[in-house]
Amino acid sequence: IKKTPGNRKDGCPAEEKYRTVEALAKEVNLDTKQPYGISFACRFLEISRAAFYKWRNRKPSVHAQENKEIAQYIKVLEEDNHCIFGVRRLAIYINRETRFHVGATRVRNIMHKNHIVAAIRVAKRDRKAEKKEYFFANKLLTNDAGHDFSPERPNMVWVTDCSELTYGDRMQYRLRLSAVKDLFDHSIVAWRVSPTETTLLVTNTVETALKNTGGIKPEILHSDQGSAYTSRGYNMKLAGLGITHSMSRPGTPGDNSPMESFWSHMKTEFFRFEHALSELKMMQLIQRCVDWYNNKRRQETLNGMTPLEYRNHAVKEIA
Repeated sequence: IKKTPGNRKDGCPAEEKYRTVEALAKEVNLDTKQPYGISFACRFLEISRAAFYKWRNRKPSVHAQENKEIAQYIKVLEEDNHCIFGVRRLAIYINRETRFHVGATRVRNIMHKNHIVAAIRVAKRDRKAEKKEYFFANKLLTNDAGHDFSPERPNMVWVTDCSELTYGDRMQYRLRLSAVKDLFDHSIVAWRVSPTETTLLVTNTVETALKNTGGIKPEILHSDQGSAYTSRGYNMKLAGLGITHSMSRPGTPGDNSPMESFWSHMKTEFFRFEHALSELKMMQLIQRCVDWYNNKRRQETLNGMTPLEYRNHAVKEIA
């Protein structure tokens, strides 16, 4: 008989011993040319036959059955979304869209047992904020050097930025995407594209945002210190609208982290799996991405709601 796990009292898990009994019982004895059988396997592994048969005839517990259903739900959800969801996001979806109530630890254990791995982003190293203070420019900084990214109502504080997207059969073409985001519900209010980042591009994005909100203006519009945002034309536009322009400190991308977060989610969770061969197709994909982000992507910081759900919920509470 070849050596098998669990043939001595060494703390081997009972589940493993019982499965070893099953496997050993089916092996053929080279002398008798017959299977060893359950009785011999139990004696050899020092397990009582009663305990083995009790294990083999057991019924799955309610908890185990639930875990099986949850695992199946996770597999389908991950497959439909390119495996972009991590433990905490999966817990949100399970709690919101199924009859189960789970925590992150249970989801993690289920994923480990069923060999489910998410293709989520690797956290980057945090950069320490510069000690120099630029309170005259950054209206979102707090007295303790933190950030006030949680306005009390919609359309109170917007943030904006530009990012580059590539398309073509060899990704040889580039577009600059400009977007405006509402810090209240994290929704993308407006977006525009241009071959390069210009004053006209960022100004047109603001005008589109005002059109989409029916003329409702934010009190503050925050951006980085890119040349388009520090241009005379852009700042005159904001001043004429009565909007306070807030700007990040030099070399401190964390001051505009809500927009950086959107670019990261957009590129790792959407454009990682979608590619455009033409500018028209790229614009169609951008619209799809924004619709997905605003209407379908649940966020932990919004109590598990999508931006649209969070805004509608807030409007009902105010009413």
